[in-house]
Amino acid sequence: MSRERTLVWLVAADVFLAFSGIGVEMFFNWTLPAPLREYAHGSGAFSLCQFGLLALWAMTSLSAIAAWVGLLNYWWFARRLYVISCAAWLTLILCSGPSVATPLSHMLHMLNALVGGMILGLVFFSDLSNRFERNAAAVASGVAAKA
Repeated sequence: MSRERTLVWLVAADVFLAFSGIGVEMFFNWTLPAPLREYAHGSGAFSLCQFGLLALWAMTSLSAIAAWVGLLNYWWFARRLYVISCAAWLTLILCSGPSVATPLSHMLHMLNALVGGMILGLVFFSDLSNRFERNAAAVASGVAAKA
């Protein structure tokens, strides 16, 4: 299988795992014991800290979507944007505090992290990395790079 096709499959798997992990968390929340379910739901009070987390979540989501599109189109800044979205996701997890998850949700999040690492390895450390260089993008589009 070519590296280009592998990248397409990995990005598709990343998208699927990201959204299915969130969906499984919401759908299977009822399987948690009552005290954990109450903890996972929260008090319902909206604070400034929660607004900051919501803003970070929105920024993370938008940058991830833009990075996925960019990776599939070999945009020169897509690799950096994907790293930024991964770092923002890790920051969001770190700032969110303790969390409760179902086993299926946790498994999907771990698979998502694994696929993310595979994407990073493919776009930074394989010969596919040349496709993301600024000069390679100009040559591929038919514009001669000026020296």
